[in-house]
Amino acid sequence: MEDLKQQIQQAWQNLKTQELEGSKAQTLYNQTVWPLLLELWRKEPQVYPSRETFEVSIHTLGTSPEATTLAALGLGAGEVYVLHTPESKRYLEQLQRDLGRSVYPIEIDKSNVTRLYQVVGEQVRKHPGKKIALDLTSGTKAMSAGMAAAGYFLQRVYPGLRVAYVDNDAFDAALRKPVAGTEKLILLPNPHEVLGDLDEHIAQELYEAREFGKAAERFISLRRKTGQGGFDLYAAACEMYKHWYALDFESALSNARRLLDFMELDAYRSHFLVRHKGRLRVQKEGLEAIVALLRSQNLSDAVGALWLTATLIQLGDERRERQPVLAALYYYRSLELILQYRLARMARDADNPNLSEEEQQAMRVYLGRWLNDKPENIRLFGKLGLLEAVALLRHLGDTSVDFPDSEMQGYQGVLKGRNKSLLIHGLQVSKKGELEKLREFSRKLYQKAQEETGLNPAVEPVSLA
Repeated sequence: MEDLKQQIQQAWQNLKTQELEGSKAQTLYNQTVWPLLLELWRKEPQVYPSRETFEVSIHTLGTSPEATTLAALGLGAGEVYVLHTPESKRYLEQLQRDLGRSVYPIEIDKSNVTRLYQVVGEQVRKHPGKKIALDLTSGTKAMSAGMAAAGYFLQRVYPGLRVAYVDNDAFDAALRKPVAGTEKLILLPNPHEVLGDLDEHIAQELYEAREFGKAAERFISLRRKTGQGGFDLYAAACEMYKHWYALDFESALSNARRLLDFMELDAYRSHFLVRHKGRLRVQKEGLEAIVALLRSQNLSDAVGALWLTATLIQLGDERRERQPVLAALYYYRSLELILQYRLARMARDADNPNLSEEEQQAMRVYLGRWLNDKPENIRLFGKLGLLEAVALLRHLGDTSVDFPDSEMQGYQGVLKGRNKSLLIHGLQVSKKGELEKLREFSRKLYQKAQEETGLNPAVEPVSLA
């Protein structure tokens, strides 16, 4: 093989000494240099970083068909498709003669990149599961750019797809050709894969869409592909919010601690997320308070109760437009929780209220006014519903529920309707107006508790961009 390479070098030098130009130089090149190059590439294609075997290759063909020939030989595909223009059609015969085989020609306009996308996509979809190479060496600049764009995009769906290009180590400007023997076929890496920029953009879009689990998977994959440790921080943040939104508070807390530990490392002191370090630390403390509340079952714990209530309201707000039935469930539970908290602060329990006769009578009066009914018609049961809890708190002097009767008359329908909700005990689906009233009442009680305690839980996920 070294002998053949030396013959190519000698033939090239002989061509140069002739000092021919134009068609004469091309004729001598075709007679003396090109046959040797073909022989070399048929025996030992010059492929970098290493040769791979493809089942299908798709090429663009311009007015210099030699590069397309070398690419087809280097790729060694069983099926060869050639995208040519009306101008380059005349080179198909030479291409097939040099390859010693037929190809599948497809005519396109030299500037119609849309048609090129369409043709390449059709061919790729026609060969599912096969290793396919796209050669962008020849053709117009628009064709080459279109082939590269199509290849790098389709690689995300068809991982067996590669993009190739015939390059050279030296180019002779006088003969307008690569120096013979310096040609090589390069299997190009996908810059989006190497740098991870597209995956990072997609991961951030998933994060913004609250698809935290999918975003975490993208960031973990980016860490593996690029070796950049900074993606570990993004993945930890995504995992934290994924578990938080799933109400898996212990797992969320574990990831919050892991994220803050990362930020203490020198390598990550300038990471983008470090600018949110203060807020993330507060959120970690909020998760600790929720976990402590769940373990102690102490509903009078203001910090844990308010962080948990804020979480439920946030989840309701996230689903308000697209999942109103679920949103209602979160709002109902947030309202119930804040009422449980207020009762616990007065050493009372909604599940076991132990109402005195005086309390029962006072509650019937309030409920009668809100329901526009006589007190003697009001029945009280063993456990307190939402409206009954408000009535008891009102009697006990809790100013956070000191709403005018007219306002309570507006809220009483949605409060009494809790057990009829589809996801609780009934078959009713909350209407938009009812959902907004429920949200409004829940937020009013929550905000009054905030004012009373001075706490301001910030459960909104931090920005990644």
